[in-house]
Amino acid sequence: MKFKYKTSDESSIAYYGWIIVIYGNFIIAISTLVGMHGTGFFLKAFETKYNWSRASISGASAFTRAQTGLFGPIEGYILDRFGARKVMTIGFVITSFGFYLLSSTSTIFSLYISYMFMTLGVAISGWLPIITLMNSWFERKKTLAMALSSTGVHIAGIGTALLAFCIDNYGIRSTTLVISVIFLFYSPLSYLLIRDKSFVKIKNTKNENKSRFKLNLNPEIKIALTHKPFWIIAVAHSFSTASVVTLGVHLPAHITDLGYSPVQAGYIIMIYSIVAAIAQIFGGYMGDIYTKKYVLATFLIFQGLSLFILSLLKNIYGVIIFSVLYGIGFGGRNPLFTSIRGDYFERSSFATLFGISGLVINIGTVLSPVLSGYLFDIKGDYTIAFITLGTLAMISSFLSILLPKKNY
Repeated sequence: MKFKYKTSDESSIAYYGWIIVIYGNFIIAISTLVGMHGTGFFLKAFETKYNWSRASISGASAFTRAQTGLFGPIEGYILDRFGARKVMTIGFVITSFGFYLLSSTSTIFSLYISYMFMTLGVAISGWLPIITLMNSWFERKKTLAMALSSTGVHIAGIGTALLAFCIDNYGIRSTTLVISVIFLFYSPLSYLLIRDKSFVKIKNTKNENKSRFKLNLNPEIKIALTHKPFWIIAVAHSFSTASVVTLGVHLPAHITDLGYSPVQAGYIIMIYSIVAAIAQIFGGYMGDIYTKKYVLATFLIFQGLSLFILSLLKNIYGVIIFSVLYGIGFGGRNPLFTSIRGDYFERSSFATLFGISGLVINIGTVLSPVLSGYLFDIKGDYTIAFITLGTLAMISSFLSILLPKKNY
């Protein structure tokens, strides 16, 4: 019997949006495993092999984050203009090529170039396209859909111990070559499964042809850029994401500095990922019931507290407590930072505005990993770095409370 899907009833199990949720979960999982969690293990392997400094190695992450931030507005426009299906199909090919280059990396320069392609590919084939699809396919269950699709971020953490094992036992070259093949496989699969959902929007047909090939700075985007919610969300997101990216680069190294193996570092990431997966679904559910900004602020407090503990308790107990609290904060805040934008921004400009906000968000994600690596190189530990990141998370919690009502 042929499965018949629906395109109009999101409460039905046959609604095609839920199929995209499931597939998006796999996409985000593999992208996060190698793009975020895996970064620390890749860079630690290069540090051990070539004795590169942590500041120079983390520069690869900073370089690619700067590239992503600059490309963000274009990425958002491309998604709004051409749809996620086409963009993701091309993105996976670019990601595959980046990992192929990484397999033969032997210099800092080649490391930066391979990360440039990897990050670009992951950006246009992973999280933002999936979240954009959730925003267009769902209305009443939007936050829940975003939470369920984004749990791939935390499911990926379960595979970090396996990734660390593969790097230790088979080498970074063989591991990254296999990853390259996997991403190449996702390209045609995405073309077959992804469906963009269009929605009716009244346009000024007289001016449409004139602006057809211009950047989509429509009235909704101009209005959003001149109002507080856009900037408050962007700055709060930047402050909280600084720790996410920094831990992705430096947490495995920090745990191995405490005397544990890379595989054991993978287990710690697995713990906070499992907790975060549960917290993310709970956060999505709470965000659909209660005022999002207060729910978001609460989860950001958990994130800040976890970083303070990581900086002060330098033993296995401190690391475990950190992993639980960080999992609650990081997981719970994830769907809220995306769905809360849907309360203020029009669907037609969602991806473009998200891309523009990337210019602000990536200020923290560019500077934080390099500064943390530099502080380690001169101080010998990450204490100051983690305390600073915890403080930024607390400030982002306060900023989220300052958001006005939706009908501002």
